[in-house]
Parts: sequence; structure tokens; C-alpha cells
Amino acid sequence: MLEKNLPPFADNLLYGGLSSDEMESLNQLGKTRQVAANEYLFHQHSESSSLYTINQGFLMVERTSLTGLRQIMAFVYPGNFVGFTHNDSFEYSVKALTPAQIVEFPRQKFLALCDDSRQLKRNIDTITSRVMLLLFDQIFAIGQKKAHERLCFLLQQLKERQTIAGGFSFELFMTRQDMADYLGLTLETVSRAFTRLQKENIIKVLSAHYVEVLDTERLEVMAYAH
Repeated sequence: MLEKNLPPFADNLLYGGLSSDEMESLNQLGKTRQVAANEYLFHQHSESSSLYTINQGFLMVERTSLTGLRQIMAFVYPGNFVGFTHNDSFEYSVKALTPAQIVEFPRQKFLALCDDSRQLKRNIDTITSRVMLLLFDQIFAIGQKKAHERLCFLLQQLKERQTIAGGFSFELFMTRQDMADYLGLTLETVSRAFTRLQKENIIKVLSAHYVEVLDTERLEVMAYAH
């Protein structure tokens, strides 16, 4: 499971640089929740009364159009922070792909705490900037890369976050359809992209949910080369 590979808060920018008093205030404000696999943390258009940080588990951010078309916006890991919105309702949904443990913060009290803590506000600004950079990378991948290169982009992201010590195998918690909706491809195109990367000895598909990277250099080049 992912939480065994990445300890809670190992990459949690929210807590970076906080004093012991600031950390205590944040911990007192947060409430730990368990979210079952396939359960929604919150739905698009629901009231945005809370913000969340991820302790354990693997989730995804999705947005659905009025006609029912779905776009996966991001995959969410331990240490990530979700719930940002500029409206009174959420502009996206967050769904757990595995059992997850999250910490929920009341939105208004959290924002008030940010006003009192310069470091916490800086941390939020850093998180926001990183989210924007990741979104730009995704938009570029969808707009400029071929199908198999888009798949490399996703696999490289997963490898960087999940790789087990001593090897380059990692788990695919999402379905092939989830990947397609993230990369702007059809399910059939994603399947063909997996087949191509296997034939070129870049990856080895160990099962429906496990992949091994055989050529890390080529994967990275195709993932990030502009």
C-alpha cells in the first residue's frame, strides 16, 4: 500500500517550518477522518466548509461537465492538501481510490489561523504555486505530447512518488479509464500506449495494477521533454 512507501507528512508542505505553538494550534483545529475506498471525500458543487490534508491513502480530483463528461484533474498523495476554492461551493470532487486517512480543517477557522501565522500563509502560497505548476505540466502533456508520451508523463509522476526502495516497481491505484480521463485519451488508446511501452522495453506490466520501469532514462525523457 502507498502509505507503507511514504510515511505520513513526509512531503507535507503545510507543516513545514511551523513553530511548536503553530503546530499545536493546527493540530487542535484538525479532525482525523477515515475514508473508504471508492468513497467521495466531497462532491462538486457541495458546500466548501472544510479544507483537508492527506495522511494516508491515494485519492483523485475530478470535475464533471453539465453533459456528464469527466476530467481527472489530479491524483492526490499523502502530504497533499485539497479543498481550495474561490467560491462557497467546491468546483471539483475528490474520491478515495484506496482506504485513506485525512485531516479535516474547518475552512473559516483555518483561514483565520493563516492570518495569525505568516509561516502557515507562506506554506499555503507554496502549495498553491506547486498545484499551478503541476496543472501547467498536465495541460502541456495533453496539448503537445503523443499518447504514449502522455502515459510516460503519468507513469513518471507515479514512479517519483511511489517507487519501492531497491527497484522501480509501483502500484497503479487508478483504473485504465481514470488514466484516460486524466490524460485526455480514450481507454483503447491508453491500452495501446501500454502495449507500445512494453514492446519498446521501457516498462513491464506485472499485473493490472503493478508496473515495473525497465528504462528509467527513456521514461523520464518522454515524460518531460518539451
